[in-house]
Amino acid sequence: MGSEVGCLNDLPDRDRHFTFIPPYEGYVQLHRPADCADEGLLGQSLLGMRIVVVGGAGEVGAALVRDLAHAEDIDSLLVADVNEDRAAAIAADVNDRRVGACGLDVHDRESALELLEGANVLMNCTSFSLFDTVFDLAVEAGVDYADLISEPSERQRVAAERAGITAISGLGASPGLSNVLVRHAAEQFDELLAVNISWVSSRTAAPTPGLLDTILWEVSEGCSTRSFFRDGRHERAEFLEGSRIVDFAQPVGRQFVYYVPHPEVRTLPAHFPTLQECAVRGTWRPELMQDMFVLQRYGLLSPAALRSTKQAIWERLGGARDGSPWLLYVNVEVIGARGGDLVRRTYNVSHPPAWGEQGMGRMTGISAAVGAHLLARNGRTSVGFVDPEEYYEPADFLAHLERRGGIDIECDECVTVPGRSQPATA
Repeated sequence: MGSEVGCLNDLPDRDRHFTFIPPYEGYVQLHRPADCADEGLLGQSLLGMRIVVVGGAGEVGAALVRDLAHAEDIDSLLVADVNEDRAAAIAADVNDRRVGACGLDVHDRESALELLEGANVLMNCTSFSLFDTVFDLAVEAGVDYADLISEPSERQRVAAERAGITAISGLGASPGLSNVLVRHAAEQFDELLAVNISWVSSRTAAPTPGLLDTILWEVSEGCSTRSFFRDGRHERAEFLEGSRIVDFAQPVGRQFVYYVPHPEVRTLPAHFPTLQECAVRGTWRPELMQDMFVLQRYGLLSPAALRSTKQAIWERLGGARDGSPWLLYVNVEVIGARGGDLVRRTYNVSHPPAWGEQGMGRMTGISAAVGAHLLARNGRTSVGFVDPEEYYEPADFLAHLERRGGIDIECDECVTVPGRSQPATA
């Protein structure tokens, strides 16, 4: 197999191993004004780009804010969080007059709408469970919307269209960057045939309420949207079904992964009609997976028990952290036809273990920051919910990601079966 090193947007037309590893540059420290209201950040429409980050003091929100503070074309960045002290501390650490902070309870509709006046984008970094409330604020304010992951209903899709806003569901590493990478591969194939997206998250169970919500949603027995796509139809997946071994970037290496309810399974087949198979799988630390097995065995992940299970975990482990690196690595395998050959391309996405406990938040937050920045810059190309693979041009998105540094993408490609253009069943 040939070997080349270069830019993701300039892959040679032959078997190859390709890597881009942009050098990581430390974040610029910016400064928060003493009173963001006095600086005109909280209500008046500004001439320029204004982003309100709801949940901006959380694990992912803080990383997103620190990243967006680099963007010189952003005129105003507001950190809005129920934890006002932490929001103020993050904005103070950022240390720039464009960046402000305030306390916000998203259930306080009047205050929230006042904060959103004149904003270009509401970036939702709150818990998955608050999606309905925060999205309704964007609709009422008429502000473009993005989040880390959600499951918008048909009613909410209609509401976004009627409000005339652009809404993007899923702007982290997966979903988000994973969607963009699939489109990047699809544009270099004659036909896109199969997609397998996998991730591994190494963190504690409940560092924040939102991250506990996420893991329990992913593994709960009653999760109706956990599915895979095969031969033109979606099939529901049960608890920890669909196990597969995936080779992630080092130091993570080979891991078992299982079906999870990420939206790529629904959005990618809608945009790539030749797609025959699509699945998203994930896993957490081995000891955490063993805990999930035990909870499921005793019925503690059932719909009836889930709320009390969450409460018990939070009371025992809420806020717990450790000294281990918190890694979030992603593997995107894409199979397609090109020139009569069956071709497999794999993207391995990683970040420095030296990021420590900030690794998971920064991996997600930096990817989301690219998406939020481009949404604010490019505006409404269409109204309603728009999927990441539809809204973003891969070359543009990946160029912005590369300039930020820190997230490494290694791309391998090989012809698996010359002269064969149909994938084997996964």
